[in-house]
Amino acid sequence: MIRVTFFIDRGEESESYVEQTFLPLLRELPELRRIEAARVLASATGEVRARFLIDLLFDDEARMNQAFASAEGRRISREIMNNAGSGIEMVTSESLAG
Repeated sequence: MIRVTFFIDRGEESESYVEQTFLPLLRELPELRRIEAARVLASATGEVRARFLIDLLFDDEARMNQAFASAEGRRISREIMNNAGSGIEMVTSESLAG
């Protein structure tokens, strides 16, 4: 399983951006197994690095690559590039167990 995680903190506009702009784009991705979105409540260190976390789950790396190579994926990539450095960070990981 491949997971793409977005850390989003755009200040006071974070919630409206996630709900009205970013999640609708993500939901259009082909090959997507599941999407999970969460509001961050706290951090053990006290320093919260994001207001929202969004996880996209794909069966494998090939399906993730197909998704982001699609027209929908290119729209998401443009949105991320347009907001790079201003509140969106993306990491990709591979499940080790399960």
